[in-house]
Amino acid sequence: MTGPDAGDGPGARLPYVGLPDARGAVVPSVPPCEARSMNPAHTTGAHGAAVHYGNPDAPHVLRVFLELRDRGSRRMAETLLGTFRAGADEGRFVVRFHFAAVLDDIVGGRGSRCAVAALGAASDEGQGLFMEYLAALFADQPYPPGAEDRFADPAALLDTAGRVQGLRSPDFERKVTDGTYLPWAGQVVANFSEFGILATPAVRYDEEDLPVGGPDDTPVVTPAEFLSRIAD
Repeated sequence: MTGPDAGDGPGARLPYVGLPDARGAVVPSVPPCEARSMNPAHTTGAHGAAVHYGNPDAPHVLRVFLELRDRGSRRMAETLLGTFRAGADEGRFVVRFHFAAVLDDIVGGRGSRCAVAALGAASDEGQGLFMEYLAALFADQPYPPGAEDRFADPAALLDTAGRVQGLRSPDFERKVTDGTYLPWAGQVVANFSEFGILATPAVRYDEEDLPVGGPDDTPVVTPAEFLSRIAD
């Protein structure tokens, strides 16, 4: 698991570029893509590129591959996200979420990346709040994805967060507004291709890919069907 950089303190932030730091020295201007990446709480893997829900020492790993602007990912989340959460709560497996941003590149915009960054801020607030915010973002998903890049607007991300009780703390709002986790979100998206996943949504249980449906309007499996496929 990873969290904010060790030695920076639990509430540390990158200094504002081009402004004096605490010692009076001017911090040189650095392009955002070169900024040092901080990882949210409850992340794991290279660069903290997966957000986990549940006990990381659970006997099985359920990897869930999603994109927040993708309609198929929304259909799967609506059907199975509660089942994933319940299984992790019962200690059957830990869920590791991996996020893509293919639609940002295909139709333009940066809504998928910005929404991932906001989810990082939610993970700092707690695992349960992260899961609730993930569901809320899919419920508010703009459609069609090329018509409106609503998730690129911090105000829209905060508006969705307002429907998750207990999420909109001052710290959460600051991180979303300032884009604290945008460099981390870039690492998450870059890491996605390492798993050989060709389309979202996708699910991998330990080393086995499980067909769950969702892409190209294919039906999503029911919770009972999913559970039968991972029965020990």
